[in-house]
Amino acid sequence: MPQVIKNYISMTTGHAEALAVLSWVGYLTSLFGNVLLLGCFVDKQEGGATAVQAIGAIANYIMLAQIWLAKLMPSVAFVPLTALMASAAVVNACKFCEAMNSNLGQNLWRGWQDFLGLLGIAMLPQAIWATCSKHHTMVPAYTASVVAVTYLVMARRQQLPGQLQGLWSDIPAWTATLLFMFQPVAQSMSNFSNPSTLEGVSMASLLLGMLGNGLMVPRALFTGDKIWFIGVGWGPLTGWIQLLSLYVAYGVTGVRYLSGFWFSVLTTLLVSISYTVLRLDSQAKGLHSPLQSVQGLFRKQSQPQYIERTM
Repeated sequence: MPQVIKNYISMTTGHAEALAVLSWVGYLTSLFGNVLLLGCFVDKQEGGATAVQAIGAIANYIMLAQIWLAKLMPSVAFVPLTALMASAAVVNACKFCEAMNSNLGQNLWRGWQDFLGLLGIAMLPQAIWATCSKHHTMVPAYTASVVAVTYLVMARRQQLPGQLQGLWSDIPAWTATLLFMFQPVAQSMSNFSNPSTLEGVSMASLLLGMLGNGLMVPRALFTGDKIWFIGVGWGPLTGWIQLLSLYVAYGVTGVRYLSGFWFSVLTTLLVSISYTVLRLDSQAKGLHSPLQSVQGLFRKQSQPQYIERTM
């Protein structure tokens, strides 16, 4: 929200160019990650998580609308996105209200989920290519789409080995996580390549994003969900990289966008809190090292048993 407000002020005061620092590709991938997870949580009828993803999708769409109004995002990308958002709102609302329980409704929902999965797989490599290369081509998206469609068709016909047969069920979660992870990468690259536009970055939004992700790390460790842990752990790390871009860059007045003092304070806080979280989790599990909490997520083992402590 602070970034939305700052964008509005920049646009209404005739400084729409300040939004050039915002990577519309990054926000687009983040929004699509919201849409993917929204479908997953709606399918499970998890009201709280559904609301969080819906709010995230709306917030990202507002950001993209502002970038589009500033003529920094092509209409060929924004118009289809608007249609997708409208469709997602209708389909997910019908599913959440249990209006798709008939055979036809279930088939429509399954088709919608497959469509989003295919679109997500196509979008991720295309977004990476668009960010890292100045040469425009749709080859990454087409290649990923062909591979995904081939896999889906073979899976539906039971023509895949047993280990690969059920892989599609995890695709939305992994794709959404990777899309979320790419958003700050695209923004960081934009920050370092265009330091003169960093004035348009909202420090409040950046710090709130790091805090929001960081608060979810203990829960991800507790549940043993490695996909969730990778997603929420990546947020503070890439947030720090964006802080670094603000520290090394200078404004028109010759002053750093982020002073050395505050960069040091925020870096120390990030390291200290990360270590404390891992330390407490390892102690609760009876482990000898904080790193064992992370290692345990990627090993096949039973649900960790937490040690009950009495005061």
